[in-house]
Amino acid sequence: TCALPILSVVLLMVFMSGCVLTENTRKAAFELPALELQGGSSDAIVVGILDERPYVVSGDKPAKYIGQFQLSMGDPYDAFTQSKQPMVTEFSNRLPSLLTKKFPNIQTVLLDVGLSKQDAVKTLLEAGAPKVALITLKEWKSLTAVDTSLWFDAQLEVFNTEKQLLSYKRTQGHDTFGGAVIAGPITNAKRTLPHAFRQKMQALFSDPLVAASLTSQKAEPIAVRAIDDTREPEVITLDPEKPRVCTVELILYWKNAGMPDQEILSKCSSVKQ
Repeated sequence: TCALPILSVVLLMVFMSGCVLTENTRKAAFELPALELQGGSSDAIVVGILDERPYVVSGDKPAKYIGQFQLSMGDPYDAFTQSKQPMVTEFSNRLPSLLTKKFPNIQTVLLDVGLSKQDAVKTLLEAGAPKVALITLKEWKSLTAVDTSLWFDAQLEVFNTEKQLLSYKRTQGHDTFGGAVIAGPITNAKRTLPHAFRQKMQALFSDPLVAASLTSQKAEPIAVRAIDDTREPEVITLDPEKPRVCTVELILYWKNAGMPDQEILSKCSSVKQ
């Protein structure tokens, strides 16, 4: 006769502990540790994220679109940010906690969808910092059922006040993150995607050239580093219309930015290894 009350108590305890674990897991998903960055630090930095996903720029999908959810039965359906704000707004709100340790006075600036790169850099520089970092999302969407698949293409570029490019880093690919069957796609996405964002920001900001350009007072523009330093000073030119001796670094940057091969060839008279 005592078995049923005891069993009821045990089940209640399991249920309550499960609620606590679920709540702790939910909180942990949003508490992202700061990025692990080497080298020096810089007091002032302005960062902006530009959404260049083609289906968002065209208007086929809203800026709050993050991908799709899929239940065990049925077709996938569109998924949006929890806040219903643009995806890059939520990402921008996470950046200070990720970067404040290295950049105490970090400032984020929201950039409108469809803004050109030139106008985006101009907008960031209006904040008054000596250097700005522009993160461009060419692709970022997920599909979550139990596991979460993420397709991403993100590029980080650092500019000085003269709008000269100091460094860049690009990361792109397709990752799959595990989830819990009992949790459902929405919960799995909430637990996984913030950490995926941190992972990609770690890949961008930990690049040695990016770190040096953000913290060094005398970071040289890529265009200057691209010129063959064996030439006489009077021969060196930054005229974009005149072929130059280009470094592999500069050629890869142009290639990643989508410049056609023929245009790259027209800009470079030869390649410096």
